[in-house]
Amino acid sequence: MVGLWAAGLIALSSVVYHRSFLGEDYATYNQAWTLVGQGHLNPYDTVYGFPFIKADFELILWPLALIHLALPQPNVLLWIQDLAIAGTGLVTFVWITEYLQRKEVHLGTAVVISSVALIAYIANPGIYGTLRFDLHMEPMSTLFLLLAGRDLWRGRLRRAWVWVAIVLLCGSFSAIMVVGLGVSALLAGRETRRSGLLLITVGLAWTGLISVLHANLGSAISQYAYLADRQTLTGSNSVALIVAGALTHPWRVTDQLSKRLGDMFTLIKPVGVIGLASAWGFGIPVTVILVDALNSQPDFLRDPFQNFAVYPFVLLGTVMVLVWVAERFAWGVVVALMVAVVVTIQSLDYAYPSSPNVIRGTISEVAPDTAAQLRRALARTPPDAEVIATLGIMGRFCARQWCYYFSPDVARQVHTREVVFVFDTPHETLTTPTGSLNAIAYVRDRLHARVLADAAGVAAFAWTPPPGTIQVTIPTTRQP
Repeated sequence: MVGLWAAGLIALSSVVYHRSFLGEDYATYNQAWTLVGQGHLNPYDTVYGFPFIKADFELILWPLALIHLALPQPNVLLWIQDLAIAGTGLVTFVWITEYLQRKEVHLGTAVVISSVALIAYIANPGIYGTLRFDLHMEPMSTLFLLLAGRDLWRGRLRRAWVWVAIVLLCGSFSAIMVVGLGVSALLAGRETRRSGLLLITVGLAWTGLISVLHANLGSAISQYAYLADRQTLTGSNSVALIVAGALTHPWRVTDQLSKRLGDMFTLIKPVGVIGLASAWGFGIPVTVILVDALNSQPDFLRDPFQNFAVYPFVLLGTVMVLVWVAERFAWGVVVALMVAVVVTIQSLDYAYPSSPNVIRGTISEVAPDTAAQLRRALARTPPDAEVIATLGIMGRFCARQWCYYFSPDVARQVHTREVVFVFDTPHETLTTPTGSLNAIAYVRDRLHARVLADAAGVAAFAWTPPPGTIQVTIPTTRQP
């Protein structure tokens, strides 16, 4: 079942890739993965304007780039994310099955419980929302976190630390999730208490190291500046200032969390809120939710990819809580069954309309004729050309050294003998439709660029800069 589902996820991602619905986040990974795979071991992220390693210290991209040697197609990155998501579902299912066996739950009952849990995971609209938002490290790190947690629970401590090491390679947010895993291990019992303390220490130390190295430039650290009573934050002491501000002014934390309660419930309800009452269902979900809820931007709690680790751990915790209730009370089995039925109905009732809508929205985000023009423009773009493209569709164009998103009236450095402009007016968010038309007219009429594609809202041009040109600025106001 999981294998078939994984194949379905790969098919969905392939459609997304074919439709070119991939923006700046995919662009930055596509660029870095391609450059490292080609031997550029310190790639510069031209999308955000700093070395890729400084974005979030996502060291895992370097071993992943070995895959580029055999499979250089950028869609492979999406497939890796698909396999991580499917793998997370499989490990969750296995862990639940093993837990039920340890508790000596009747085989038939165990099969039903684990199967329902797997269905709830697969039906969760957050899974498909994660695929809709480009490519991110959170689904990959969640798989290894789950493997680490399972090995800690089973007493295989050495192997658990191997998984933890891989998690730390996934960046600063993953290091925070290691702290959450440590909290769970600390609460789970005497056997894992020491490991829990070590995990908390390691996660905090790794987070601090990343901050000291100033390698969290992509972490939107300034969106927590209000906790330190500042407008913005820069420098290696940013994390320390945030923590100090939160501890000395706790009402800032409580006020922010109170505003996010509805979003928290929406996030957790597909996998059973009661799972938070379990040690293994508490640490990582609460840590992730707190970090994202305290962000001044509400989208960080609403974006499913950012909170992906919540789903498997709360689901696992839900099963553990129900079994605990069934074991300890005279009517516990009846109560547990009633709660399980309610949780299942709530999960599937929420997923039934939501997940298909998310999938349909993902597939139809870019119209077929628009996607065809984007593929035409990409096919006509030389691999060594610089590209300046609309933010929402730039992802596929960035398997190259120089790639920028189109920003109105902003100067972009010119590095190559040919610069390709790609405007997708239906998905332009940084200027108005009139601004897009004026920018297109400027490139066509003032720069005298040749047309690569011009239909279905897509206008792509190739421009050969005059000798000595070092930058280009595209205005969005009508030029005389």
